[in-house]
This record gives sequence, structure tokens and C-alpha cells, in this order.
Amino acid sequence: MKKQKSMGNKGFSLVELIIVIAIMAILVGVMAPQLLKYVERTRESSDKQVADTVRTAVVTAMLDPAVEDAPGNPAVTKSLTELLALGDPNKDFVAAVSQTLNNETAAQVNARLKSKAYKPANASTDMFSITIDGTKVTVTLKCNSGVAGATDFVIN
Repeated sequence: MKKQKSMGNKGFSLVELIIVIAIMAILVGVMAPQLLKYVERTRESSDKQVADTVRTAVVTAMLDPAVEDAPGNPAVTKSLTELLALGDPNKDFVAAVSQTLNNETAAQVNARLKSKAYKPANASTDMFSITIDGTKVTVTLKCNSGVAGATDFVIN
């Protein structure tokens, strides 16, 4: 004689599926805010790397032996837009900085900023302040005032 299969054991019941979905929803609700924090931290880190790239471009231009017109005596503080728009006396310096930044304009460099803390309010806002004092270069990435807990990022 053949045994007949039990018809009552076909799979999961509706109640079991609803419980699993509810548990998954709770886990997603707990994990989502943490994930968003990590994403924002990654964006801030990326913005800080952009600031470091700007500082490296200025330092590289200052160390280039072909560039004899680098500003710095007396100390100057400029935005990135102003720095890249320096006139004839600093033509070689500006060209060297521009070349290191892959010929990006200040607006393009600012557009690479993505975090809430450092993203410019509009395309014409320059988030960088660059101070050249002799051979010392300081780049400050200005934070948005509306972001709680955000501070300016300074690279010496």
C-alpha cells in the first residue's frame, strides 16, 4: 500500500509570513538611521579629501621651481575663486594650481562637495578659504551654518 501525503503541510501559513515580514520591518527601522549616518560620514570624508586636494594643488604650485610668482609675502587669504582668478603677476602660479586641479574651475571643485555640512547653498558659493603665508598653506573648508554640530575643516 502507498502512503498518502498529508495535505496539511504545504508550506508556511499566512500568520508565519506576516510575523517574518514584521520582524524584517522592525530590523530595517532600526538599521536605516545608522546607515544614513554612515553615508553622511562618507560624504564628509570625501569633502575633506577635496579640501586636501586643493591644498596639495597650492603646495605643489608653490614648490614648482618653474613658478616664481607664488603669493605669500605678505600673507594672503583668498577664496578658491579669487585664487584661480589672480592676474598677471601670478599667472604661472595660477596655471600650476589649475593644472593640478585638472583645469577645474572653482565652481566645479565646489560642486564636488556632497555632504550636508559642506555642500554649497548655490553654484556661486565658494566653500574654500585659502591662506598662503610664506611657505605655509592653510585651507579651510567652511561649513553650512544651518547644519547642527558642523564645524569648519582646517588643513595646515
